[in-house]
Amino acid sequence: MTKLLLQSPNPQATIQIGRILGTCLPRGSFVALDGILGAGKTQLVKGIACGLDEGGWAGLRSPTFTLMLSYHGGRCVLHHVDFYRLNEAPELPGEILEAMNSERDITVVEWASIWREVWPERYIHVSIEVEDDDKRRVAIDDPFSVCPEIPKALEEFTVQPAET
Repeated sequence: MTKLLLQSPNPQATIQIGRILGTCLPRGSFVALDGILGAGKTQLVKGIACGLDEGGWAGLRSPTFTLMLSYHGGRCVLHHVDFYRLNEAPELPGEILEAMNSERDITVVEWASIWREVWPERYIHVSIEVEDDDKRRVAIDDPFSVCPEIPKALEEFTVQPAET
């Protein structure tokens, strides 16, 4: 089990945290991402895409209205899902459930806690809190050691060391 509290001084650092996380994530990873509007969730996903060598990461956008966007240019497929508009939907579309449970792709879900009950058994939870205009606190919880390299890889951003 790993829990980290990180400091991001600006949006570029949030992207960098995501990039480092993306380089560590194994295939089949599910990342649950939470934070208020404007916290930097999509910036973190851009970084994850960059870490997966997804060449189109700069054009990555939030799938708020499309629900899911998939990127195929990296070392594995990245599914970017947004639950923001699904808080009253009776069920998730099958392709989203399939992506969330894929053993070969990586799925990142913004506003993931809206539907906590559909998360796969193993996950990494990332929460972003706004401190001021640019500064963010990024909490990473990896209760199943999906990515044991995270503490070492992100030590330059760490405020509170990992609990293992």
